Amino acid sequence: MPEAVHGVANRLIHSVTRRQEKTYLARPEAGSVERLMRGSYKSPEHHILKTATEHLERGQSVMFLASCSFMLQPVVKVLRANAIPFWNPYRKANGSWNPIRTGNRGSTANRILSLLVAHPDYGEQHRPWSHGDQMAWGECLASKGVLRHGAKKKLSTWDVDQPVAPETLNAIFEPAALDSLMEAYEGDYRALLDWWRSRINVEYFDRAKYPADVACRRGPAALLEKPRAVVGTIHSVKGGQADVVYLFPDVSQAGAAQYGRAGAPRDSVIRLFYVGATRAREALYICQRETSMAADL
Repeated sequence: MPEAVHGVANRLIHSVTRRQEKTYLARPEAGSVERLMRGSYKSPEHHILKTATEHLERGQSVMFLASCSFMLQPVVKVLRANAIPFWNPYRKANGSWNPIRTGNRGSTANRILSLLVAHPDYGEQHRPWSHGDQMAWGECLASKGVLRHGAKKKLSTWDVDQPVAPETLNAIFEPAALDSLMEAYEGDYRALLDWWRSRINVEYFDRAKYPADVACRRGPAALLEKPRAVVGTIHSVKGGQADVVYLFPDVSQAGAAQYGRAGAPRDSVIRLFYVGATRAREALYICQRETSMAADL
């Protein structure tokens, strides 16, 4: 960690009552620590979002860390609303922290990639649709006015590796729907994505919104790249690091009770935030506390 972060971390760890002294040095870089006067875990949508976006646009990795998972819900909401890709590579089973998943054919992100892969804007991996692609994005479509009778049953019987031929599309789509599909395909990839989004079944609307927004705003490749933003509790990222860390100092009622007791209970809370602070490789933002139930960082 750099010198500025090392100073905060050292002050924290030296405030615990039971500790075996360990000497370690900072990297020979200044780094930075900023104590935000605006922006708590409940209000990340302005100053926190602005500064984090600037770091991400410079190619830096960013972590948003809190002591409790419920404190991360506003951050997740803001990242989703702004189509900013995020994940938690240390807790991949947590769906709310890992909303973009491409590991299986049934994931919404994979359905979108299966749709866009045939468009020239997709990039170097651009290729014609296969029957598997057609199945992935086609089975989400509403039938009325879009698919011919029995189309989804036909899709399920085809060899997934075979390329889609023009007569295949004629067998699946109603004529007007196929015409509008081809018209959308002739536009940029966003037109094709909008065509699909406006015709999927209502049960897919919520699931499709965020990955589709990410693809629309940042390109299809954004669904395949490892996100540079990480969201998680301090416990969940122990052992990890990021260029920039936003640390929310608030604790739960149980945490506040611990922090208010001298000795080992208070020490455990301090150690938790020590772990959070030391995840920062270049810059640490100590966010505004939301209530009086917060650690003194």
